[in-house]
Formats: sequence, structure tokens, C-alpha cells
Amino acid sequence: MNTPNTILIGDIHSCSLEFRKLIDLLSPSVGDNLVLMGDLLNKGPDPEGTLELFESLQCLCLQGNHDLNHLEASRGKAKLKEEGKMTKEMMSEKSYHRYLEAVKKMPLFLEADDFIAVHGALLPGIPLDEQPKGVLTGSVSLDRSWKDHLDLDRPLVVGHKRYSTTESEPSIIKGKFYGIDTGCVYGGRLTALLLPEGKIVQVDAAKNYSAEI
Repeated sequence: MNTPNTILIGDIHSCSLEFRKLIDLLSPSVGDNLVLMGDLLNKGPDPEGTLELFESLQCLCLQGNHDLNHLEASRGKAKLKEEGKMTKEMMSEKSYHRYLEAVKKMPLFLEADDFIAVHGALLPGIPLDEQPKGVLTGSVSLDRSWKDHLDLDRPLVVGHKRYSTTESEPSIIKGKFYGIDTGCVYGGRLTALLLPEGKIVQVDAAKNYSAEI
């Protein structure tokens, strides 16, 4: 019997083709814990297809800054960004409503025995449940050095930014930090991290979608 994995997937940004290819490649087993790192939609070509695949998988998605912007705009608390407006226009009213309902349920972080996952970042020395929402979701930008000041008792997995010098590769400090946003929507790759073994699985983006949307 295979030991269940936790599979964490970096920022999808409406790239349904690569999302589906990665899921097919991974072939998650019953019992595997599938976690999306946030920014499910925006910037890419197929928000409806991405949402439908997410719904079919019945998996967890963390709340990213793009997801939060849609939710806050729907509540009159923020202006919808240009890429958000384009995403909304590409979706039927029903699909967009389903997305907003999904965003309401997206947690700001995931704390497991052997890792912590957030879309954006963490401030050092502050308990998880007291971290500012803007920091957790990446809505508030921090200097990239924030990760160098953390002292956690388990690895941290994040999306949101490409931290590696080779942007289509994850940034890994084994046992401490995994940055798995590898710029799929910019023509990079969509990355999955399998824990506890630390295996990386990737699919190449078909193109640089951000140049077209």
C-alpha cells in the first residue's frame, strides 16, 4: 500500500491546460492530501476551466492576493484589479459566483505536523493565527529577505513569488523553505511538491499567457 502524500501545487492563475496535465501526471491516490497554493485565477486564459477542475478535485486552495481582491471587490471593500476585471468578463455570472463562494472558504494558512503552507509570507516571531491577512495572502509586499529571518520548527511552503534565480525552478532550502511559484502563467512551469519526501514534479507552460491576456 502506498503511503499517502501531501501534494502542494503552486500558483495556477487560470492555466487549466497545465493544471490538468500536472494532475494527470501526479495521478493522486485516494487519501492523498491535495493543496493548491492560491491565486487560482487571474492572468491566464481559462478561468472557468480552472475553476471546474478545482471543484471536481474537491481539494483545498489557500487564499492568495488575487483571490482576496475578487472577494473584497465583491463586497465593495476594494477596486478590482485590471486582470481581475478581465477574468470576471471571461466567466459566466454563475461561474463567477461559484468562484467567490469558493474564495470565502479558502483558508489563509495550512498548519500540518510536518509543514506550514501560506500563499504569501510570514512575519517572524508572530503566531500563525495572529499574522496579518495582507501578509499571509501576499496582498502586502515584503522584501524577499523575509524568509531568511524565520525560525520555524518545520518547513514552510509558499507560492506568490518566484524566489529562485532560475524562475521556472522552485526555491528550496531542504527541510526549511519551499517556494513553488514557478511562473506558469509567464511561460515558466507549474510545480508540485510532494511531502514528506520532498519530490518535485513539473509541467512546462504551453506559452507565456500574460503577454496575451
